[in-house]
Amino acid sequence: MEQKVQQVSVQNRSVTFCGTWGYIHLPDHALLLTLDFDQMNLKAYQDAIHKDVQVQVWKNQIAQVLRDYIAVPKDYNSAIPTESPIVEKISHEKAKIHMRKLMDASDNSAEGVGQVFQSILQQSGLTEDTLYTRLQPMDGHLGTVATFNCLRSQQMPAELPEDSLNNIQFHLEASHTLWNIALSILTHHFGNPEDNTDGRAWQYLEALGFPAEKAIQKKNFTLMVNQMERVFEVTIYYCLTVVIKAATKKMCDQPAIIPTARWNRIVDKCYDRFCSVEACDSAAVRKCPKLSNTLIQLRNFSLVVECKRAMRSRDIGRLMMVWKKWSVMAQSIAGITNCSSYLPQMVLLLTVILPPSLAEYLRHNLLMSPRKIILWLKTFG
Repeated sequence: MEQKVQQVSVQNRSVTFCGTWGYIHLPDHALLLTLDFDQMNLKAYQDAIHKDVQVQVWKNQIAQVLRDYIAVPKDYNSAIPTESPIVEKISHEKAKIHMRKLMDASDNSAEGVGQVFQSILQQSGLTEDTLYTRLQPMDGHLGTVATFNCLRSQQMPAELPEDSLNNIQFHLEASHTLWNIALSILTHHFGNPEDNTDGRAWQYLEALGFPAEKAIQKKNFTLMVNQMERVFEVTIYYCLTVVIKAATKKMCDQPAIIPTARWNRIVDKCYDRFCSVEACDSAAVRKCPKLSNTLIQLRNFSLVVECKRAMRSRDIGRLMMVWKKWSVMAQSIAGITNCSSYLPQMVLLLTVILPPSLAEYLRHNLLMSPRKIILWLKTFG
């Protein structure tokens, strides 16, 4: 922020301040009662460190597009559901958050990280022994995590806890992880707007009335993810019209009501023809690569849509399933070098390496949902 002075003098000039806000997220009391505290301390964490439903999701996504734009079943009870199955849902209880005062810290530097920890000590009233001898999980975006790990590597070897920083564990924020991966996927599939023969994602956006040049913008990641969801849905919509042999026909403004058995068959046929592994393999051996490229884009955008919906529905289990796939995909996607390293590490920690209670505790604090209605909130590093 900048403190701007209109009447400048020798002793009175504009000043720019760099800093950050922070918060302390208190866990849900009901959740704590179900956990084993013997698995939730620094020793358990360090010991763990040193020890060596996708088809259904696809059909749920197809069914949702079919219901919203083309047809609805007579009997919803026997129809393929439009919501993905719950894997591991977090509590909807209001999160307890204690905001911290503005911290004067350098931006994205090792010095800034040290200043933040010093400010935490001053504001919380904790001693260094208390802060640095207990496991301290923290959330941060990719830049914060990379900076902290760089600082910790520079501190080695260090005997004192306040020098080694081994008790601090940074986790990637869910929203920033979605944005980073989604940006790379959209950039990969976006295409060249100056070439009218290029039929990639920019053509879909233009057809939907959204200017292609505004699709990739780092100042509004939420808009970018929403546009990717629109491209995904319109692609599924076209696949459905091909299945029901209505691709060249004008559809009704209101979805028609059809027998549930037929409705389910349409979903199954659409999945088998365009979304299954066999469909991708069959398209890959064709001489013309257009269908194969479209199906690859469809699969990649599907993961972005599923990640967004899992976060909205507070299903951390489904989110972990998406992150596992992204951990592999990130190894070959350009522009996310740090994410390709930190995301697999984080997924392994939260699903395999850490003790069950500690892993559950950390997973359930990745998302915040203060009301019972579906919300998706951005966390701040």
